[in-house]
Amino acid sequence: MSLSIGILTHSTNPRGGVVHGMALAEALCEAGHEATLIAPDVTGAGFFRAPRCPVHCIPAQAVQDLPALVECRIGEIRNAINPARFDVLHAQDPISANALADLVQAGEVRGFARTVHHMDSFTHPGLAGRQLRGLTAARELFTVSAVWEGIVHNTHGRKAPNVGNGVDTQHFTPAPAKQDGTLRARYGLPADRQLVLAVGGVERRKNTLLLLDAFLAFCQENPSLHLVIAGGVSLLDHSAYRSQFEARLKDSSMAEHVSVIGPVADADMPALYRQAAVLAYPSITEGFGLCPLEALACGTPVVVPNMAPFNEHFLDMDVLWCRPDCAHTLGMALRDAVQDKSQDRFLARGPVTARRFDWRSVASRHLPAYGRLAELSRAHAPL
Repeated sequence: MSLSIGILTHSTNPRGGVVHGMALAEALCEAGHEATLIAPDVTGAGFFRAPRCPVHCIPAQAVQDLPALVECRIGEIRNAINPARFDVLHAQDPISANALADLVQAGEVRGFARTVHHMDSFTHPGLAGRQLRGLTAARELFTVSAVWEGIVHNTHGRKAPNVGNGVDTQHFTPAPAKQDGTLRARYGLPADRQLVLAVGGVERRKNTLLLLDAFLAFCQENPSLHLVIAGGVSLLDHSAYRSQFEARLKDSSMAEHVSVIGPVADADMPALYRQAAVLAYPSITEGFGLCPLEALACGTPVVVPNMAPFNEHFLDMDVLWCRPDCAHTLGMALRDAVQDKSQDRFLARGPVTARRFDWRSVASRHLPAYGRLAELSRAHAPL
């Protein structure tokens, strides 16, 4: 039976939950359902790439204060949703989940689904309350890794099946494209150095300071290296952590070996992975970690922490491991990654690993819960 499904995300930017929601909506459409991707859009430019599914971009205001921004986004989403259009509504984050919780409270929606990718720690009571409500108010829950499935169950007593993640192996591929030849010049990257790539910006949970320490130590013995930090669009304020990063880089006198390039066009991301000698991803808080999967699909060596969720879905032969609290182990892994034998190994092995993760399977794991929500909605529909 075909379903009409609304997939809600908190923004149109390429954060993990948005990427997951978009790919899920596309896979559901390919499976014969009508899935619409819905998000607030501050710039009016739409999503970070053109989705292969219907979209509803909600006009949104630019707000600087985070608690005020969260309340504004909840209201914008709540006021823009027409529940009668959908059999199922599915939030990918606390903001859109709170908007749907308001509709449940008003009697306009019988229940909704929520994917918990990860949970942040907030000291602000309003933000902490919104995060908790965005989980507890959902009738159906999903997670993307076993570690978060366990956290949700142990902390909140809720079942949240692990639906996993996928990767588009048609987009992320080892085969060079026209972007490869011009990418370094367009992003101001040196043509004659090996690139150590980090994706996600300068953030505490991305462990960027530890990465910088490991890179600077490694660069002392291999000055042909260059660290590239891409991405970083976030609703959260990471300015204090970025100030620490900038101060440490300045004190090192090696700033010419580091580029913080910010957001990268989705069309350029495969080329950026291919240009990199290694993806360094020592993140300490992840729901799943999509970027390592994308890099592997491009044949690029990947270094990740030997901890959940990474060691749930990667094998020893798939990646290089480090300790998330030890710059030395990260430096040793980077040293292994840039060697020719590792480059050849990952070029052959990476795409094989990536093919284990497909969005069609991820979409199918949602259908039992979607069926329950659709049945509930139809049972209580007005005559």
